[in-house]
Amino acid sequence: MSNYTLHNGDGIKLMRSLQSQSIGAIITDPPYGLDFQGESWDSFIPEWIAEARRVAKIVAFTTAPTTQWDYPRPDWVNNWYRAGSTSRTSAGGFNHWSPILVYGKVKFMVATYVTAAALTGMQNKGIEHPSPKDLGLYRWLIDNTSNKGEMVLDPFMGSGTTGVAALQLGRKFIGCELSPKYFVVAENRIKQAALQPDLFKAPKQDL
Repeated sequence: MSNYTLHNGDGIKLMRSLQSQSIGAIITDPPYGLDFQGESWDSFIPEWIAEARRVAKIVAFTTAPTTQWDYPRPDWVNNWYRAGSTSRTSAGGFNHWSPILVYGKVKFMVATYVTAAALTGMQNKGIEHPSPKDLGLYRWLIDNTSNKGEMVLDPFMGSGTTGVAALQLGRKFIGCELSPKYFVVAENRIKQAALQPDLFKAPKQDL
């Protein structure tokens, strides 16, 4: 399809092949380095942020509360708040929020995206990936960091949520996923999204 390109491979190598500032926005959910559910791909944080900032005007991504300091100082930090989350922290409590690090000149009218963990779980039911992200969250990020027709890149595509959101909002998309298993999941989701009309607008956040 002319409005998206998918790669089953190393997202960092892909970024190295791209020209400086050739991407409108990189929106992604990289490995946190926390050994999530024993997954080998989450055993460390790859060295990716320097390449991302070179090729994209805006870089925004989710990470864990304790890993945000593993990155250079961002231009801003947003917050993804998910009420009712059952995800436990290493301190034993329940984690209801995640930082979103933002690099580049962009102004968010609201710094927090609010969703219900149960609703996200229902929407992602049947997606064969251990941690599919909230579609509304990624539509909100894309809507605030890029314009219609611009290129959005996700070098850690996972289940393809960024690609689905990008196509729904009339953006072009490049996605890369190292795992062949999850690449198929993302590819199928993005193919389906490409058959649907653009939604043009991200959901409103009334806080």
